[in-house]
Amino acid sequence: MKNGTPLFIVVLLLTVLAVPAFAAGPYVGAEAGAVFLSDSTFTSAGNSDLELKSKTGYLLGMVGGYDFGTYRLEGEFAYRRNNNKEATDDVDTFPVDGDYSTMALLVNGYYDFRTVSPTFVPYLGLGLGGARVTAKGSDASSGVFVDDSTMVFAYQVAGGVGYAVSKEITLDLGYKYFATAKPEFDFTANTGGGKTKGEYSSHNVFLGLRYGF
Repeated sequence: MKNGTPLFIVVLLLTVLAVPAFAAGPYVGAEAGAVFLSDSTFTSAGNSDLELKSKTGYLLGMVGGYDFGTYRLEGEFAYRRNNNKEATDDVDTFPVDGDYSTMALLVNGYYDFRTVSPTFVPYLGLGLGGARVTAKGSDASSGVFVDDSTMVFAYQVAGGVGYAVSKEITLDLGYKYFATAKPEFDFTANTGGGKTKGEYSSHNVFLGLRYGF
């Protein structure tokens, strides 16, 4: 046991020292995927709450960052859009046209588990930043009742696995939980005006590609 301990320590140190040197350097990338938007409750003074259901949407994003070997730090710009499906108030459920979308700019930090496999690299990450949330809604009785945008704090939690196609190219299959602080919107003048506070949280499954320099 004592004779094997120094050898184990040497191997462990060599592994730790070797990991940061693997694939270190700047990179750029792109991602696309599906957005599953959680039901959103809109609350306004003097009116009943409105729960909005959305159809499955999509995301398109671009990233750029630096790979330190085990850790990655990157900036991300992503656009998400979900078409409206229906809304429910205190009285009934009715179809709603329009969409609910975000444009977000985040700073992400990732930890890559490179010791698991030289080809498949699982990772976990966290992102913080801001988002412009846009709500567009209309129905048969009121016409366009909201068409407004607002800037709010945004965050996300991510996990996935990267597959090293080559030294430069990595395919990325991942999941992100993306959400924002409660956005506030103005109702249109034809519905009497006023403000409403909504919600935005989503589950995102995406496929990405990263190119390292």
